[in-house]
Amino acid sequence: QTEQAEPTSSPENIIFSSVEARSLTVSWDEVPPSGQNGPITGYLLYYTNTTFSDTINITGGENRSYTLTKLRPYTNYTVTVSAYNDGGTGPASDSRIQQTK
Repeated sequence: QTEQAEPTSSPENIIFSSVEARSLTVSWDEVPPSGQNGPITGYLLYYTNTTFSDTINITGGENRSYTLTKLRPYTNYTVTVSAYNDGGTGPASDSRIQQTK
């Protein structure tokens, strides 16, 4: 039995499907099948502004949307998403920047 490898591709098409003063909803497409290396079991959503950073662990490969809350108005947030499987965590997506309202 071979060890499972981590994903070799990142989630695609990261978008902000909702933008409010204190929340941002981030959505993304699944990792391309050729880069999954087995079932995707979750995602790490990393977000940061100039004074703060945090990582959200989203379990379940079908959960491809998350709403960040308690944000600051008129603030730029940078978001990246990585997928993981039983073999480890794959590469981060391209970063996306969005300003709250």
